[in-house]
Amino acid sequence: MATITPEAPALIALIASIKEKDPGLGIKKVLAEIQAREPTWLVSEKRVKKMMGEAGIAVARPEGEGELDPSIPVSHIDTEVDVSALTNGQVKARMINKVIGKGLFAAQDLPKGKVIFTEFPFVYFPPMKRYNMVVRGEACGLCARTIKHGNLLICGCPSCGKIKYCTKACRQTAWDSSHRFECGPLNPALKDYITYCAEENWNAGMGALRCYERILIANETSPEELASVLKHLDAFATVSQEERQKKETSWDMMGDQSRAIWEKALEFLIKGCQYPLKITGKNGTSVLTKPLPDSLKDLFSMETYLKFVGRYNINNQDGGLYLLHSSLNHACVPNAIIDHPGAGTNYGVSVRLARDIKRDEQLQITYCDPRWKRDTRQQYLRTEYLFTCKCKRCTGSDDSVSEEIMQSLGLAA
Repeated sequence: MATITPEAPALIALIASIKEKDPGLGIKKVLAEIQAREPTWLVSEKRVKKMMGEAGIAVARPEGEGELDPSIPVSHIDTEVDVSALTNGQVKARMINKVIGKGLFAAQDLPKGKVIFTEFPFVYFPPMKRYNMVVRGEACGLCARTIKHGNLLICGCPSCGKIKYCTKACRQTAWDSSHRFECGPLNPALKDYITYCAEENWNAGMGALRCYERILIANETSPEELASVLKHLDAFATVSQEERQKKETSWDMMGDQSRAIWEKALEFLIKGCQYPLKITGKNGTSVLTKPLPDSLKDLFSMETYLKFVGRYNINNQDGGLYLLHSSLNHACVPNAIIDHPGAGTNYGVSVRLARDIKRDEQLQITYCDPRWKRDTRQQYLRTEYLFTCKCKRCTGSDDSVSEEIMQSLGLAA
C-alpha cells in the first residue's frame, strides 16, 4: 500500500475533527486515530504535536491508566495491523473513547452473510482437555485438531519427539511462537509451571505463558521484532486479573487462595525463564541467550504477570488472542457472528455479518448468550468483562432477539 505525506491543511482539519469528538485525547492517541482513519498517510508523532501547536489545538496531557478506575480494561488501536488490507477495505478501526476503547466500523454498506475477515491467533492455548491430548500425542501441538494416525502429513518435534503436529506448517508456527520454549529437552526448568497450570486446570495461566513466550522469542530475534510483539500485546484490552476477581462476590473468601496460586505460579515461571538458558536439543537450537532490555525489567513482577493473565481472560476467543478480532465490541443484539473455519479445531476465526450493515455502523458481536434475560446478561458482563452494558436492548424493554439474528447465530428462537 503506497503512502503519502499529507499537506498541512488536510492534516490539521483531521486533527481538529478528532479532537472535537474527544477533546481529552493526547498526541499518541490522536496519531493512532489518524492512522486508523487514513492508513495511507505517513505522519509522525512529532509532526502531529507541531500541527496541533500551530493550529492552537489544545494538547492534552498523556492519559495514564491511573486516571481511570483500575478495573476498567484499557485498549488501544494496534497501528501495526493494516485493517484495510486484512478486510479488503471493508472495515476501519476507530478509538471510541478511553473507556470503551477501540472498535471496528463498516467502511461501506455490507450485506448479510458476508465474511468480513478471517484470521489466525497471535496467541493460542486450547482448552485444557485438548491440551492433555496434545501432551499425549493425540492432538496437534498447534491447533489441537485430533491426530489421525496413518496420515502422511503428521510430524513430530525433532527435539522431544513427544509433541505431534498435523502438518509441517503447524509444527513451524508452533516452534516460532511457543514450542521452542516449552519443549522439555530444551527447557526442563519450565516443566513445573506447565504442570502447575495443568493441575489447577488453569487455561489463563498457560495463556499468559504463551504471551511471555512471544516476548522472549522475539527478544532472541531482533529489537524490531520485540518492539512489534510488545506493541501488539499492548493494544489488547488489559486489566489486572486481581481487579477482575475483586468484582466477584467470592473474592473476600477466595482472595488469599488466589494470591497464593499466583505467587506460586510466578515463582515457577521465573524459574523457567532464567538467563542465559543454553540447553540445546537435537536441532541444535538454544532457547534463551539474550538478556531482556532494561525497559522490560518489570516483566516478571506480580503486577505485570497479573495483567497478562487478565489480558488473556478478557480477550480470548475460544483460547485465541486475535489482533483484529479483539477490536470487536459487544451488543446484546449482535450484527456480526464469530465462526471457526477450520474443521475440527477452534484455531482461527472468521467474522460473518448477521444482517445488512450500513457504512460507519459499528460491527458488534455478543459476549454472552443473547437468549439470557437482562439481569443475567448484565451480571455476566460485569463479572467477566467489567462493564455495564448500555445497548438499546439493556436500556429498553429487553425484547427478544429477532428470528433473523437467532438463525444467523445458529440458535433456536
